[in-house]
Amino acid sequence: MRETLKLVIVLFLIAAVAGLALGVTNEITKAPIQEQAALAAENARRGVLPEATMFSRLDSLPEGIDNAYMGKNDHGETVGYTAQTTVQGFGGEIQIIVGMDKEGRITGINVGGSSFSETPGLGAKTKDADFTEQFVGLVSPVEVGRDIDAVSAATISSVAVTGGVNLVCEYLIGLLK
Repeated sequence: MRETLKLVIVLFLIAAVAGLALGVTNEITKAPIQEQAALAAENARRGVLPEATMFSRLDSLPEGIDNAYMGKNDHGETVGYTAQTTVQGFGGEIQIIVGMDKEGRITGINVGGSSFSETPGLGAKTKDADFTEQFVGLVSPVEVGRDIDAVSAATISSVAVTGGVNLVCEYLIGLLK
């Protein structure tokens, strides 16, 4: 009985020290992780709206739009907008960021997100430039098979991304009016 109590106390102490260490590590790394996520999002916005040098966050978003920003150049002139949506692909959630200029043309898209889990070698190719660059210069609505070539053997992912792009474009076109 005494030996069992000793083992329970030792196990409790080990668990307490491990829990404390994890808590301290979480507190130390929380801010740098948030900074890196913000930097990655800023870089994605710059990638889809290259003319913009600064972004202003927009409020009052409709359902389906995660966030939106007005892009401005060095002179403070609006050059376009970006917005993000999250859609369901074959393997899970896909975050899509779309840039649009003042004429309503798509300036770029970014596909991915922290929980992106499309099939490697198939649906994951929707992140590749060969797929995403097809959208540049187009006006929504875009359609797989008409405007966009789907990734081979990844039609579900391709259609999901295209649908997300159209959803974002519908919102951004409303901002342009």
